[in-house]
Amino acid sequence: MAPKKKWSKGKVKDKAQHATVFDKTLIDRINKEVPAFKFVSVSVLVDRMKMNGALARIAIKDLADRGVIQKVDHSSKQLIYTRIPAATA
Repeated sequence: MAPKKKWSKGKVKDKAQHATVFDKTLIDRINKEVPAFKFVSVSVLVDRMKMNGALARIAIKDLADRGVIQKVDHSSKQLIYTRIPAATA
């Protein structure tokens, strides 16, 4: 008779260590890198900049207010922005 099957515990995803407050290095990275992104949304900033969603929304609003990025579409659920083409900047 075969030994009893040992069930695996399943894969455990590591808890993400995202920034929860702005610091000088994060602000500098946002101002330097984000204006070059073709597609800017909350999820893109969370993934690439390792920050939480609240910070990403604040950063997007600030960049849009300063005219660094332009709005493509905006709803209550999703903010979609893009870089401003070099010809108009």
